[in-house]
Parts: sequence; C-alpha cells; structure tokens
Amino acid sequence: MERGSPFETGTSSEGELLVSFKAPITFENAAEIWEGANNLIAQNSNGSFVLDLSRVTRMDSAGVAFLRLFQRLCRRRGVRFRIQSAPPSIERFLDFFERDEPAQGPPSPPKGSPVARLGAFLVGRAAELQEFADFCRSFFSVAARALRRPGRFRWRESLYYLQLAGADAMTILFLITLLLGVVMAFQAAIQLKQFGANIFVADLVSLALARELAPVFTAMLLAGRSSSFFAAEIGSMKVGEELDALAVMGFNLTEFITLPKVLALMIVAPLLTMWANFAGIIGAIGVCGVSLDITPYAFLHEVFTAVTFGDIAGGLLKAEVFATLIALVGCFRGFQTTMGADSVGRQTTAAVVSGLFLIIFSDAILTVLFYLLGW
Repeated sequence: MERGSPFETGTSSEGELLVSFKAPITFENAAEIWEGANNLIAQNSNGSFVLDLSRVTRMDSAGVAFLRLFQRLCRRRGVRFRIQSAPPSIERFLDFFERDEPAQGPPSPPKGSPVARLGAFLVGRAAELQEFADFCRSFFSVAARALRRPGRFRWRESLYYLQLAGADAMTILFLITLLLGVVMAFQAAIQLKQFGANIFVADLVSLALARELAPVFTAMLLAGRSSSFFAAEIGSMKVGEELDALAVMGFNLTEFITLPKVLALMIVAPLLTMWANFAGIIGAIGVCGVSLDITPYAFLHEVFTAVTFGDIAGGLLKAEVFATLIALVGCFRGFQTTMGADSVGRQTTAAVVSGLFLIIFSDAILTVLFYLLGW
C-alpha cells in the first residue's frame, strides 16, 4: 500500500483484486480516488475487482459520480467489478447506483421458430405486466402516505398538469365529440325513421355518450396527449440524469414526479367527460333539428327522461379508472427509458399503445361488472 493512498489493495477469497477504501468517498477525496482507480485499472486490464466499502463512513453525490465513471471505465476496458460490505449509511446511494443501466441499442430481432418467438413475446409481456403491477403497488403505497402529509404535496405542479391535460384539451375534445354526436344522430335516424320513432334518437345518443363513448373518447385523447407527454418528460429527465440527481438528493421519485401527474388526470378526466357529453348532445340536437324536425326542447326533455344519475355516475367512474391507468402507464414507461438515443421515442410510443389497450381492457371489465350489478 502506498503512503497517503485513499484505499489499500489485496486479494479476495475468489482470487479477485480487493480494493478496500479507507477514506470517505466525497467531493474532497474524489480527485485522489479517481487518479488511484485509473492506475489500478491500467495495471489490471481484463481483470476483476471487488470494491470493499466496509470502512466507508460517508458518501455524497461526488462519490456516486465516481462509481458511475468507474463502472463505465471498467466496461470500456473489459474489467469486471462488484461492490461488497456497504454500511447501512450509504446503502441508499448504492440503490441509486445499481439502477444505472448500460446504453442499449435497438432490440435485436428474435430468433428461432414462430412458436419460440411467440413464447418469448408472451414472457416479455408477462414480465412487463409484473413490473407495472409492482409500480402501481408502490404508487398507491406512496399516495396513502402522502394523504397523511398534505403539506408536502406539490400542488403547483398538479395545477400545471391540470392546465396541460384539461384546459388545453377542451377545444379538440369538443370538436371530436361534437362530430361524434352528429354521426351517431344521423346513423340512428336512418333506422328509427322507418318506425316513426325519431324522438328515440335522443335516448340512443345520450345513453351511449353518458355510459360509454364520452369516457372512452376522453380517455383516448388523454392517452394520446397526456400519457405520451408524461413518458417523454420523464424519459428526457432519465436521459439527462435528472432523475439520478433527484434520487441522490433523497427525493422519492414516485411522490415527487408521479403523484402530481396522476392526481391531475384524476381531477380532469370526469370534467372532460361531462364536457364531451355536452358537445355530443349539441351535435345531435343540430342534426335532429335539421333532419328530424325535433326541437331542442323536445330533445332535451327526452334526454332528461332517459338518462339517470346511475348512467352518468357509471361513465364518470369509468373516466376515473381510465385516467388513473393512463397516468400510471405514462409514468411507468417514462421510468423504463434507458440511455439509448431512441429510447425516449420508443417508450413514448409504448405509453400510448399500452394506454389504449388498458382503456379497452378495463372498459370491458367494468361493462360486464356493471351488467352483473344491474347498473
């Protein structure tokens, strides 16, 4: 061991080079430690290291940066290394460090027979589903704790996402559901005219909007706008190592980043659903007034007769479920981003596709459940 060196070397029981740190891995010692580490790697190219941290009493963000740089240098030179005997005081830094992943290129095409490729695909989707379930479980645990400490919640950020997902989406949602109401009214009128039941166009359009179409179309719009935005924002933070910096500073990423986004979508989804109901009915009123000689008063009277509070509540409940799943899957995909150049785009696309699938899947489950409950 050289005099003044921040670590000493030896041999582990497996015959690997054992590097035992004697000093805190902090900003004050970072330059000296890095110089010594470079010399060790140069002298032991293609070898194997064991970093013993049992005597390290303190570590800061500079220490984590050293470990990350040491890891990358070892990869470039074909050197293997592992960490052992970390004291509890620095375990959270190592948890952060262990989340770092090497840059990944585009996935290689699967090999083997079609059955093998199908099996690999299903195994991969099952693993993703398990990861998403763990992410949701972690989120609800953090949300339950946050309810007991409302003073720590980031209300200003939630208001920003309310503006982004709610007010900014009102115009396009109004236009989409207005045209949807027009199309539905025309299609219903073609059939109901044959039986002289023009007034029942109001029943069909209003019930379909309240129970099914308004929450589904609202959720699809949120999946395309908000879920993709969440994934891209978090993915960019991951690539820029902002998430790493927040983790080093001791922030809970689920509470700090995910919770405001999910809460904002849960608030805005039922409001947008009611807005979509209003726009669709306006479109249907226009069609009925022009082609079916039904006055707006007669149309609205029939709507209030046909639609019950349970119909509206069922649609709003669906909107809440959809919004929660959309926000969670967007954040989940964002956190899955790796350091590859195209990873943000791929995860943003995956957030939209996964969100649309979850909307239809959960809608089918809720529809069957409402039927069984007589709702």
